[in-house]
Amino acid sequence: MIGILSKIDEIIEQYESGTWASVDTLRVMLRNLTTCNYHLSKENIESHRKYNAVLHLHKGSVASGKILAEEQVPELRQLRKIMEAVDNVIWSMRSELSIIKKES
Repeated sequence: MIGILSKIDEIIEQYESGTWASVDTLRVMLRNLTTCNYHLSKENIESHRKYNAVLHLHKGSVASGKILAEEQVPELRQLRKIMEAVDNVIWSMRSELSIIKKES
């Protein structure tokens, strides 16, 4: 997962800096970012499975089970937040490509 996050950081930094310079480069960046988002989705699914396992095996109340699951699987919330942020950048890249296409 560290490799995926590093790649996402590189792509977003390149996009933010504006050094992509061509539509083709932006398309490749978008393709790579959406692929990374897919891989994060797989990690998120696995984390959710772990979270549910802790929650359902817990013998106490639902509330205490949730607290325990959140403590044991903190990456679930982190992944969700990262994926939301990546999704926003993906939409921004798509909008940028759409604007460029309309201007051409």
